[in-house]
Amino acid sequence: CLLDSTVLDYLNDFRNGDRITFGRYTGATPVAGSPDDVYAVNRLREHLRSIQTQWQATTDLEPEFRHFYQNPEGPESWSRWDMQDAPPDILITNYSMLNIMLMRDIETGMFEETANWLNEDPRNTFNLVVDELHSYRGTPGTEVAYILRLLAMRLRLAPDSPQLRILGTSASLDDSSQSREFLRGFFGRSAESFEIVSDPTDRGSTHSNPSRYAKQFAAFAREVQPDQMRPEPSVED
Repeated sequence: CLLDSTVLDYLNDFRNGDRITFGRYTGATPVAGSPDDVYAVNRLREHLRSIQTQWQATTDLEPEFRHFYQNPEGPESWSRWDMQDAPPDILITNYSMLNIMLMRDIETGMFEETANWLNEDPRNTFNLVVDELHSYRGTPGTEVAYILRLLAMRLRLAPDSPQLRILGTSASLDDSSQSREFLRGFFGRSAESFEIVSDPTDRGSTHSNPSRYAKQFAAFAREVQPDQMRPEPSVED
């Protein structure tokens, strides 16, 4: 995790040792239910033990590979309860979960704390990042657009508020009137307010050597879950 590696030097030197927290809030995030539910508590306990076991097994990995695994003492939130109690700086979710969160009482505090933080200082900014923008078209795209509008309303932000910064990634949108019209309709703010940045020469450069990573992950998996791994092929194979 980048926030638990190279960023730490900057935070230690220029931000008094502060940390940037993040959390993945999806259907797979443990655990559903209430902290009063003993079964839910036990499920979370087992999950945390698993994280600890995997992290201890990474001690022999190179640092660049070790950061792919969750550090129990790192900046990532462990469970839904953690994020409900203390919303992280960066929340990663999907539109299905976001839609559910907007309708439930249990996540109300997450939105209220964020809205209050935005109200404290006009310089505070909420960054909304949407990946694969070009995939949100037709009826499904319209539904997601309305969910994002509901999110802005819960945070007490107008679509064109300077405290709302929108970032999107796409493989097909370009700086054309058609693309800008799509952005206007999807986010509900003026087409001229978007800056479209593209560099077609840079595509694919982040996947230069996947085999090197595959070998490291295979070695780790054999150590943590040997009963789940195939034996390495012999010379005869």
